Amino acid sequence: MKDKDYKEVLEKISTPIAVIISKEESTAKKARSKSDFENNFSIHFVNESFEKIYGDLVKVGDTSEECVEKLSKEVDWYKMASDCMETGQQQMETFYSTHANAWLRVHMNSTKSGFIILAVVNVDKDKEREQQLLRQNLRLAALTDELSSSREELEKRLESITFLNEQLEFHAYHDAMTGLSNRQKLKMDFDEWYKSAEENSERFGMILLDLDNLKMINDSQGHSAGDEVICHTAEILKRFQNENLKVYRYEGDEFIVMMKGINSQDTILNAGDMLLEVMNDEGIDFSGGIAICPDDGDNSDDILKYADMAMYEAKRKGKNDICFFKAIMRERFMEKVSIQSKLSRAVMNERFQLYYQPQFDVATNKLRGFEALLRWYDDEIGWINPEQFIPIAEETKLVIPLGEWILETAISTLKEWIEKYDFDGIMSVNVSPVQLKKPSFIFDLKDLIKKHSIPTHNLEIEITEGVFIDNKNEVIGLLNQIRDMGIGLSLDDFGTGYSSLSYLQLLPITTLKIDKSFIANITDKSGVEANITDSIISMVTKMGLDTIAEGVEKNEQLDILKKINCKNIQGFLKGKPMPKERCEQILGGDYELADHL
Repeated sequence: MKDKDYKEVLEKISTPIAVIISKEESTAKKARSKSDFENNFSIHFVNESFEKIYGDLVKVGDTSEECVEKLSKEVDWYKMASDCMETGQQQMETFYSTHANAWLRVHMNSTKSGFIILAVVNVDKDKEREQQLLRQNLRLAALTDELSSSREELEKRLESITFLNEQLEFHAYHDAMTGLSNRQKLKMDFDEWYKSAEENSERFGMILLDLDNLKMINDSQGHSAGDEVICHTAEILKRFQNENLKVYRYEGDEFIVMMKGINSQDTILNAGDMLLEVMNDEGIDFSGGIAICPDDGDNSDDILKYADMAMYEAKRKGKNDICFFKAIMRERFMEKVSIQSKLSRAVMNERFQLYYQPQFDVATNKLRGFEALLRWYDDEIGWINPEQFIPIAEETKLVIPLGEWILETAISTLKEWIEKYDFDGIMSVNVSPVQLKKPSFIFDLKDLIKKHSIPTHNLEIEITEGVFIDNKNEVIGLLNQIRDMGIGLSLDDFGTGYSSLSYLQLLPITTLKIDKSFIANITDKSGVEANITDSIISMVTKMGLDTIAEGVEKNEQLDILKKINCKNIQGFLKGKPMPKERCEQILGGDYELADHL
């Protein structure tokens, strides 16, 4: 499984999820005692939905014993976990948690690799409905005792009771906002359809629809505007309902379309494409995921989970599209969980290395400086690509301690090179948007500079356009503080996000890095990429900014960059990322550089 899917599959899933794992692999694969369970199992991950809904009810690092204290002592968690892992079947318990002050239902699943995955659902509303029905039954009993005065009175009371029961049943199985069937009705209908499909050797499928960019609408126009989009979507979906196609509001901005009579994948895909076309015509975009029963699973939980994975794959590919679930998605999910587990241990044990890639002045061939790049070697997997583990580190906030180690190491190396080699170049350090949002970031940075006594003009903080997504004004204020310290600011990957040249005037940056996607095809000075890059460099230079072309690998690219007056280059043509010792050979003059510019 590719790790970049993990965010979409686990972190963004609306159901609160917690992952439990054994501290000792052998413990997870054999029969365990209750003591083993309490001592050797702990929480290794909770997703963002869990934290938002339940706070610290269960948090990373909690032991099984601590979890039992917070959840419920009335549940035999040891037996539940043992049954789950021995049989491979889902276990479920409903209980009242005094810590959460709510009725909770826990769905427990296990994996072959020893993970126990908990999905925690608040069922207060279900309990409230039970109480409502109980109170209604009591009222009905009382009314029955009174139905003796007259036939007319009896008929009126019966009519009232019938209407009340119909209302209660409707509200129990329908969404109040849209009038669509709700998730309780979905479960009932799924079980009914599954029984029929099993008896008749038929298939039916599920499309999970998630509206694209609803958060942007809520933030810019208010939640009432977002509610209007949800209701409009529901009205569109109602038009397609018939005996073979049912529609449900699952939760938030997610809808379910369940369809039977599927002869092939094209049958349900055509229905999904028709929905997408109609929605788009009315100004609504959505991403959809399809899972088919029994091909992909034989229960509603699995089909929903797999449809959700497929939906996030559609979002990853650019949104406003529909994808089928594939087994590789499940494998990627488990691979991502494995990487996350290894990442936690690696951060704790400092199993990372910093490599440094040189940057050169195009005109003089002088060394401008180095960009510090993170590398991770795992004894079992080998070298792990940063594109795999950095997104996980950001999702889990592990990027904060990791980023602090990177800054400390890079600044310490810079100080050493200044003293040993009279180095007066730039040390460029990447800072994650998550790390930058830490309230104490500026104070920590000042402490590091004071601790190592480095000249601030030799340090450059490298950021991406992602830092501006949430609160642009606040981030610009923070960047101004960094510039006031005399530290350079470099904007990486320019041209791949949403920024423009006019937007750059608002930012206190000193250097613009042109993304390698522009440089890759620069082999002809009259080509489109060359013309775009020439325009960018020309305007940026007039703004007083430095420029660095990334990914320069060919002499033809270098020749054109010279002609369009690009200030600096970085890439395999002049130097790959290398360990500190090899950089020191360059600084000491003992290492033969690549061909001179």
